[in-house]
This record gives sequence, C-alpha cells and structure tokens, in this order.
Amino acid sequence: MIVADTGPIIVFARIGRLELLQQVVETVIIPNAVYDELVTAGRGRPGSEAISQSIWIQSVPIGDHSAIPHFPSMLEQGEREAIVLAQERQATLLLDDHRARQEAENRGINLSRDTLPPQ
Repeated sequence: MIVADTGPIIVFARIGRLELLQQVVETVIIPNAVYDELVTAGRGRPGSEAISQSIWIQSVPIGDHSAIPHFPSMLEQGEREAIVLAQERQATLLLDDHRARQEAENRGINLSRDTLPPQ
C-alpha cells in the first residue's frame, strides 16, 4: 500500500497513463483533501473522471485532524493530509514536493525513492 499526494497522480493522468501507477503499486490510498483536488476541484481535467470511478485509488479520511495545524504553513492541505495518513497507516508515501518530502522524512515516514521532478 502506498499513500500519494496530488502531484504524482496528476503526472500520470496528464500523460494518459494512470494504469502504469496501478501496475507498480496496485492500490493507492489518498486522503480526502487529495481526492478533492483531483476530482472536485479538478473536474474536467485529465484523470479526474478515471480517478472518481477507480477502485484501485481509494479516498480515505485521516484520523488525526489535530495534527494538521502543526505542519509548516508552506505545505498545502493535501500534502499535510497525505503525510498524516501515511503516518497513521505506516505506509510508504509518494510525494513530489521537496518541502513536503523533507517534512515527511523529519517525521520518520518511509518515502518512495522513485521521485518525480518538482512541478
């Protein structure tokens, strides 16, 4: 199981290759904030419909909402929730933002070493 932030999923969606991500990780867990960015706010953008209908990309709420305000303000809501969810699930985290990766590493979260270029 892997927890993902918005950026890496968008990269695969833009090139029309979400199935590559599925082949590598089988199941992707995303927090609700990431789902909202990809599907609700991203309506009409590449991958939004496929993600909303996907059974292998699963939107899961975080358990500890009290942790969110303790993150640096430069991190977006989706990044914060992805870090919390990875911590709660003891899962590997897929992030493309350097600052978010540093924060996750500081919290002892296992990061995917297959990095994507910064957006």
